[in-house]
Amino acid sequence: MTEACTNFNPQIWKQHICRNCFKTRENHPSYTTSNEIENIDVQSSTSHQRDNDEQDDLSQITEQNLLSSIREMPQTILPPCRYGLQCYRKNPEHFKNYSHPAEHERNKHMSKPDDLTTSTIHNDDERFSSPITHPRRKNKLKKKDEELEFINQMERHVLALHSELKLKGQKIEKLEQDQIEMRLYNQSLEQIIADDSEMHERRELEQKHSITIPKRPPSYWGSNAFSQSYREIQISNESPEFRIINDLMNSTIATHDNHYGTIYGRDPTEFIITEIKRIQNIDLWNEYCFKKDSIIRKNHNRVAQAGCSIHFGDHPLLMPLLDSQSNEYWLFHGCSHDVLHNLSHAGYDPRVSNLKGMFGGGFYLAENSSKSNQYIPCPGCNGNAIATSMGCTCPNQRDFIFMMVLYRVILGDVHVALQYDREKYCKGVEKGKYVRRPPIKTSTTDLYDSVMGESIRHGGNRLQYREFVLYERGQAYPEYVINFRRSVENVHPPTDMDRLLNRCQNFLKNTFRSVPE
Repeated sequence: MTEACTNFNPQIWKQHICRNCFKTRENHPSYTTSNEIENIDVQSSTSHQRDNDEQDDLSQITEQNLLSSIREMPQTILPPCRYGLQCYRKNPEHFKNYSHPAEHERNKHMSKPDDLTTSTIHNDDERFSSPITHPRRKNKLKKKDEELEFINQMERHVLALHSELKLKGQKIEKLEQDQIEMRLYNQSLEQIIADDSEMHERRELEQKHSITIPKRPPSYWGSNAFSQSYREIQISNESPEFRIINDLMNSTIATHDNHYGTIYGRDPTEFIITEIKRIQNIDLWNEYCFKKDSIIRKNHNRVAQAGCSIHFGDHPLLMPLLDSQSNEYWLFHGCSHDVLHNLSHAGYDPRVSNLKGMFGGGFYLAENSSKSNQYIPCPGCNGNAIATSMGCTCPNQRDFIFMMVLYRVILGDVHVALQYDREKYCKGVEKGKYVRRPPIKTSTTDLYDSVMGESIRHGGNRLQYREFVLYERGQAYPEYVINFRRSVENVHPPTDMDRLLNRCQNFLKNTFRSVPE
């Protein structure tokens, strides 16, 4: 191994050790030869400085002569090529560093050392054929070209589909926009047609002196409220409707000097409600709606700005406001068993009212349930009520069932009577002619829609508690009939009226005309 290794070939990772004989550069046999070559170069350099003519000769030596001189070096200096006759290297440095046998015809099998562009291998064996002309290589290149062509076709196809989809998307968007415009146009046409139809109907009704009246009942009546012409709906004791009416009735109890509507000679402190029935009478309801609409139109939709509405804003009623456009309220009315049937089926009739009332012949209501209670006679002795007699001597007074009606009332533009004048409100100008209508408004010939006798608490000079009087039929609807017993054993807990009225507003927000305010 040592004898054959005549040239130092460094290892890749250890440059100072020969890869053939594993000796260091200093101990390698070629180290002496290399030193001699270096000495020769040094001597040549020294002689070059001494003699300028020799320097000119050395400068004329070409690279090809140097390569030839290297190749003509003894075979023992260069290590043999390990590929032997099968050497087909293209790198010129390979022939500088390795020797080849004499039989190796390099120029026949390959290009010249400095030709690095074209392969000139001539061998019929496929293993040593050119990579470009190798059959497998050709197949791979052909397959690659086919794949590239397929990819290009797919890309073109995808681009075409993308363009087509984009075009379709634009068409769809345009169609959707056209559809929206057509829908809006159709809606505008429908609105125009509806307005024209409504205007035409209104003109026809005005020509016939008729009024278009909304007749929808309150939403809590149910969708089949008028499946029958007359119905009595019993309200569940657990329903919000029952609790609200119960609270309204007991929160408006006041003292009345133990004169009328007493129990064992004392004013009731609590009304124990046993049953509540809702009256759904289609004839009375239509009459009520007609009257309400006529009052609103008569006052030119300005009832909410009238003086009475401002007064009610400063001194609000105990009962909830149902509709501010007509001053619609819930109010109580006390009556006997005998007249209850007529009130719920045929409605009240002011023509048969008591002409000797404080405000003439009219239909009287109250915001205090205890005031209406004074007008309910005892079912046992028919006494203990205003207009009959004072007190009751029946032994079982706590077992009697009394009836009171909770009305929807259209007050409209109310005449607020602060200073009571009997000649004005009761007997009129001539004696023997009693009042049957509300007073005339100031500076006009129109009449008020109702009268309210104001209480002393709110500026009146006569009444302890307010009274409301109607003079025309249809201004009140009997919505609830309340059965109750009088009691002095318990005092009803105090009620937060603001909270109670808010509960009523939430319950009544879907009334037939407008949202309560």
